[in-house]
Amino acid sequence: MFYLDLQTLPAVKMTGKVREKRGWSHNGRTMTENLFVFFHAGECVFEIAGQELSYTRGDVALVPKGVWYRPHTSSICEYTFFHFDGELTPCEGPVSLPSLRDLPAGMPQYGHLDEGETRLFFSYKISLGAALPDAEVLLSRAVTPEHAARGMHRLRTSVRFAELLLAVSQRFCEQTAPEDSLPPTVARVIAFIRENYTRRLSLEELAENVGASKQYCMRAFKKKMGMTVGDYLLDLRMRHAAYLLRSTYMNVNQTADYLGFSSVSYFSRSFKSFYGVPPSEYKE
Repeated sequence: MFYLDLQTLPAVKMTGKVREKRGWSHNGRTMTENLFVFFHAGECVFEIAGQELSYTRGDVALVPKGVWYRPHTSSICEYTFFHFDGELTPCEGPVSLPSLRDLPAGMPQYGHLDEGETRLFFSYKISLGAALPDAEVLLSRAVTPEHAARGMHRLRTSVRFAELLLAVSQRFCEQTAPEDSLPPTVARVIAFIRENYTRRLSLEELAENVGASKQYCMRAFKKKMGMTVGDYLLDLRMRHAAYLLRSTYMNVNQTADYLGFSSVSYFSRSFKSFYGVPPSEYKE
């Protein structure tokens, strides 16, 4: 377990997307820069500092500089990698980071900013699970044809990669938080939404599956999460919509239908409110 202090922006030195053939491996190495690997498909096993860890789609591997590792595959493996600088420092355990969903989209909030926590916590393996759509959106923004250029394009890549690191660290801290960090009803609501947000949902159906009244679900969720159930659902759909429009061949109509929107016009209005541009312009 280790942390990266983001008081200094980690500079991306190299990045790319790779597809390895069945049986690929190398003899092992240590690097002078940190390694971040985002797995898209297939399976890969990493030997890292004497541990053997298996990675599949939705997993992230982090190998600090100076740490020996060796990968090998028994099937094809597709991944995006980043080499980046900065100190990944060993530590005893993670801290609880505030949720990135605490402020609902489109609702103005005001207040003073303090210094806050600047450390991001990681392990050699992090499984993104339900956070995968969000992370894929950030990854698609970090890896563009511009990343090989110099100057401001390199800086932009590093800034976007830092966003991706923040999201991955957030997921890791959520996974290692005490099990009672969320009330059982709220945890069941989140799990149900995460599993079903790509189809049309009603509060009645959600409450029935959670095993509580609609009113109680709404009150408990708003109190703990700082947003309504509807805001949470829309936030999740919007983040997935951005990934679908940028990284797949889905058009606006297909994206709206896939994510369970009642109409394309409602989807377009929601998307513009969330991102500031219509979905048709965002896709371009």
